[in-house]
Amino acid sequence: MQHLKRWLTALIVLPVLLLVLFKGGHTGFVLLILVISALGQWEFLGLFQPDSLGAQRLKAILLGTMLLLSFTTAQRAPTLCNPSAPLFIVVLVLFVLLLFYLLSYGHVLDLGRDLMVNTLGLMYVPLLLGHFIWLRYLPQGEMWVLWLLAVMFAGDTMAFYTGQLLGGPKLYPTVSPGKTWSGTLGGVAASLVVGVLLGLKFFPKIGLVGLIWLSLVLGVVGLLGDLFESMIKRQAHVKDASQLLPGHGGMLDRLDSLLFAAPAVVYARLFILG
Repeated sequence: MQHLKRWLTALIVLPVLLLVLFKGGHTGFVLLILVISALGQWEFLGLFQPDSLGAQRLKAILLGTMLLLSFTTAQRAPTLCNPSAPLFIVVLVLFVLLLFYLLSYGHVLDLGRDLMVNTLGLMYVPLLLGHFIWLRYLPQGEMWVLWLLAVMFAGDTMAFYTGQLLGGPKLYPTVSPGKTWSGTLGGVAASLVVGVLLGLKFFPKIGLVGLIWLSLVLGVVGLLGDLFESMIKRQAHVKDASQLLPGHGGMLDRLDSLLFAAPAVVYARLFILG
């Protein structure tokens, strides 16, 4: 039943994602990322502040929206590598957040923990997720986003089924009890194969060697993102971030590897691949 739910959810979500990517234009894609980020932030804050009021979470989501929208400035000159707008908004958002907690001193029960949770939530979800907007604005942006999603989803799916089929020694049981070495290697292999095959079709100028190392980097970076989210859930004593996506868990459970992979692709594309 779990496998059926997993595939049914994918069959519903993926067509919507592809429709927005190729038919929604820049505006539609940005709106989709805003919704995804808001859901991810809501889940993240709920892990560590389950009793927080909706208004408290909406405050954080509003600041996260400001962060995400700063990446739309890349539309003007996406290949100039000018991070001034996102960096300015990061500083501004941090100042607003710090001012809020300064004024809230004496009214927030555990101010230090609350501040750190909200700050990490901003850096972890909207800041990293904003790189999808930047990637979309690069030349052949739609194809880069599609390629990245295909590489990461192939790796995640193969890791899941290879680990279940072969089992074997655990990779990092104190953080992710279910993750095995066999699943990890199967996932990285799938990322490599899909990355190279699709890359040769979409981006032939990059060449075989460039696609091999980029696909391997994504396989490893995606694994780190997966383990980081697992660590967060272990600290929060939950199995899934939520039950939003049947068979998959929550939005964060789907974003974990993508949050780390998107910046890797953007900066490799800008500074190395050209």
